[in-house]
Amino acid sequence: MKKERHSKIIEIMENKNVISIKELAEQLNCTEMTVRRNLDELQQMNFIKRERGYARLLKTAQPTDYYVQIEENAKEKKAIASAALKYIHPSESICLDSGTTIQQVVELLPNDISLSVITPSLTAAMTLSNHNSIQILLPAGFIHHSNRSILLADPSSIKQYKADIAFISCRSFRIPGGAFEHSQTLTATKRALASIAEKRILLLDFSKWDVNSLCNSVSLEDLDIIITDNKAPKDTVQKAVELGKEILIVNPDTNEIEEHYNKTEF
Repeated sequence: MKKERHSKIIEIMENKNVISIKELAEQLNCTEMTVRRNLDELQQMNFIKRERGYARLLKTAQPTDYYVQIEENAKEKKAIASAALKYIHPSESICLDSGTTIQQVVELLPNDISLSVITPSLTAAMTLSNHNSIQILLPAGFIHHSNRSILLADPSSIKQYKADIAFISCRSFRIPGGAFEHSQTLTATKRALASIAEKRILLLDFSKWDVNSLCNSVSLEDLDIIITDNKAPKDTVQKAVELGKEILIVNPDTNEIEEHYNKTEF
């Protein structure tokens, strides 16, 4: 219950960076005392800063609008997507999570490749609709407007499908937790996609490492491969390597794989 309220507060404040305790209490349908207690806890976790009668969202929670994110670290995302493409083979069934780095993967797919794709991403589905050789499954659910994706109405319904690979995005990544989101809104969909895949590959640029987030979407132990760029913090990358994770480090200037730790075959 506490984590749900924390998550809801962050979700509200992502749309309004500064908000009064009174307004938060009204939106959460709880007492101002309960709001103050939750804000104190969020302040200890460095998500918000308490001010007299107000709370201010700190920089750890950035705006999530799709068309804002797609412009950020574009070179790194394209290099990561190029490396991810090496894991996609004709006639496979793959899951493509929503996310701007994964959209780069979609943009790089060959026109004639034959695939079955399960995706909640509306932008990915629209792009793939130009590929006659790709079968697209859009799961049933509700539109997440800022993410341009579908939130699964019934995450368990996706269990009827199987995939070779799931490509997953995240808002932040930490050791030992794994992939995180700032709110619970997207976590159920990401977990569902990861659960039906034989292999799970996390795509994230350097800006997502060591960022403070609330909600674990995919645990580190459930991730098979991590693809990132050479600006990712070396000490945290090394911790993941020591835990046995396969990690690809790409060079955004050359689109080449610079390092490949705990390597397995493509």
